[in-house]
Amino acid sequence: MTNIHKYDIITFDELISFIENDKTDNNFRTAADNLLEALTDWPTEELNEPKDIILELKKHIKDNLTFDNIEKYSKTLTVTNDAWKIEALHSIIEMFDFNRNNNFDKEIQFEQIIDKITTYYRNNI
Repeated sequence: MTNIHKYDIITFDELISFIENDKTDNNFRTAADNLLEALTDWPTEELNEPKDIILELKKHIKDNLTFDNIEKYSKTLTVTNDAWKIEALHSIIEMFDFNRNNNFDKEIQFEQIIDKITTYYRNNI
């Protein structure tokens, strides 16, 4: 299991700022938009930061946050009771198709994707 504490993860305020200042249409911008959608769609009130959604998912999934595990978890939810979670998970799952070619990276973990976004924006925007 990946240790969240080994990453210096982007904050919500940074995410908003980077998205607002990124005038490109690249894969990092798309992934950042997906992350923001997941954060705003997830129905937990105290979920304010990207690290919070990682911790929330780990509570439910209890395994590595890979494409397969997140997708498997999403299939246990019902639209009637969990529509917002399903929406958030859909945005997260889209982040695993970083190159936008319907080729989902099933080896990388969610926190590693967020780390890539963090590194890119802190070094480029």
